[in-house]
Amino acid sequence: MSEEKKEIVFKSVRLALALVLALSGLFYFNESQFGVWINLAVMLLAWLAVGYEVVAKAFLGIFKEKNPFDENMLMLLASIGAFCLRLFGKDENEIFGNEFFEAFMVVFLFQLGDIFEDLATDKSRKAITNAVGLRAKTATLSLGKENKTILPEELRIGDKILVKVGEIIPADGIIVEGKGEVDLSSLTGEYNPVTKTLGDEVHSGTILRSGSLFVKVSKTYEDSTVSKIIHLVEESAEKKSKADKFITKFSKIYTPIVVGIAVLLAILPPLFLGLNDSEIWKRWIKIAVSLLVISCPCAVVVSVPLAYFSGIGLASKYGIIVKGGSYFDRLNELGAVVTDKTGTLTYGKFVVEEIHPEIEEGRFKECLLAAESRSNHPIAKAIVGEKKLDAVEQKITSYVEKAGYGETLIYDGHEVLAGNKALLEEAGVSFDTPKGIGTFVYLAIDRHYAGYVLLNDQIKPEAKPTISALHEKGIEVVMLTGDKQDCGQKTAAVLGLDAFHAELLPQDKTDTLQGYLGNGKAVAYVGDGINDAAAIALADVGIAMGGIGSDLAIENADIVVMNDDFSKVLTALKIAKATRNRAIFNVVFSLFIKFGVALCSILIPSFPLMLAVLADTGVTLLMVASSIALLGKKIK
Repeated sequence: MSEEKKEIVFKSVRLALALVLALSGLFYFNESQFGVWINLAVMLLAWLAVGYEVVAKAFLGIFKEKNPFDENMLMLLASIGAFCLRLFGKDENEIFGNEFFEAFMVVFLFQLGDIFEDLATDKSRKAITNAVGLRAKTATLSLGKENKTILPEELRIGDKILVKVGEIIPADGIIVEGKGEVDLSSLTGEYNPVTKTLGDEVHSGTILRSGSLFVKVSKTYEDSTVSKIIHLVEESAEKKSKADKFITKFSKIYTPIVVGIAVLLAILPPLFLGLNDSEIWKRWIKIAVSLLVISCPCAVVVSVPLAYFSGIGLASKYGIIVKGGSYFDRLNELGAVVTDKTGTLTYGKFVVEEIHPEIEEGRFKECLLAAESRSNHPIAKAIVGEKKLDAVEQKITSYVEKAGYGETLIYDGHEVLAGNKALLEEAGVSFDTPKGIGTFVYLAIDRHYAGYVLLNDQIKPEAKPTISALHEKGIEVVMLTGDKQDCGQKTAAVLGLDAFHAELLPQDKTDTLQGYLGNGKAVAYVGDGINDAAAIALADVGIAMGGIGSDLAIENADIVVMNDDFSKVLTALKIAKATRNRAIFNVVFSLFIKFGVALCSILIPSFPLMLAVLADTGVTLLMVASSIALLGKKIK
């Protein structure tokens, strides 16, 4: 059992025992004058059993935090006031006719509301950790002919583990044997099984839905994806939102005003209506005490931070990790989104767009495939793809790759050149440079030009709709890229960007971003890797795409999108707005109800103090429920 759960159980047992004690005092010791004193002693004992934390926190606020005006002081004053009401005589109209019991109920209901708050926070935290990842309870260590079940924490880099169907992958690693479909929804927020095979990377917290895998551990459990993300989430609540900070300031102003009004209500009316009339004093003191209880800002103080915490939980369900509620506030003030191109708006992988052979097409493709067959360059991988190379490999007798130029080889008895313009010009091959935007790979056979292919980075399908939606919200979208000017221009034109800056080094990106900051509205930077880390850290809101593979991006980002889906930026904006609206609703609704009940306590002569307490606790519970309900909101 966690420390949080132990504390909730301990407090619940304490409250139950105190209630039994208070009820015994109410029913058995309330007949004679002697019984009244026993009743007082029993009620004080029950009151202390429940309220010693309230007393401690109230005095701690005075002497340590230099802030005597908080909800604990309000509760203390209200309960002391209820005890003092007995000095004015017994009121037959009161519930049970016992102000001592009402004094006990003031702190009892306050503490009961505190337990519900703890339970709600615990529920929200569970929802977050369940959404961002799943912890594997055990790992199957492969030791050759036998397997051994161990804790994931015991795994070391280089260990070989077996993952069976339905199991949670316990640590990050590389597949060394087997094939299967892996459910990434715990990281991405979407159920979309991905086929993983030999050489592919897998991440902790994901689930194997079919097949079986042998995985070589590449990171210890402490450094694994799911552990890092859960750690980020647990720290996220420590960063206060503007609304949270507003509540702190609000309480410091609001509470002394309420106490001042309560003091005036307790003193001024009796001075004018009957200075020597104990019933008049009792009535107005009770009104003052009721006002103190009703005006307690518990509902506001509790529900607003909880709304932001629930917003963080909701975001995590969609594969978005928000490191603190304050970033929701910045998203709500967003005026511009500055974004990287490669890996963010595009896949970051070359795709063959055009083929222009000067010879028979089949022969052209065969020679080009042979030329790129032994290269690890991204361009070569894009050309080769999943094609089988056994047939062409047998015909290669010489193969040389020159960095920055291309490949020279002897294939099927012929010299083949494949690469950029400089490679062919160096070999004395003459040809006309074609027109187009992208990366060209030229082919020559026996020093005769044979044609070219044009490759480009593929734009993600969600990029254009997301940018259009951002424009509808009045948000400017700017692209910063290290790619060539013509490639940047082409991408900007296709996506309808407001502006773009090309051929930028990492330091150029931060310099350019600086020009968009400090213009009154928040600016977000969206990037996917190490070269974007500085810009991510500099922006008002740093958003890391593809955070699974970039530790530096996770460390510097304020928000981490756990897949490469650019549309999640829009989802984060919607969640930020929903969170803010829920927090505002909680504040307005709480104050409205409190005002209404306060008015009733003044106008109704024998307004029960316990109803004031129930009104305060009830509103608190409603607002807690309102905040928790945010976890279930559907974001389109």
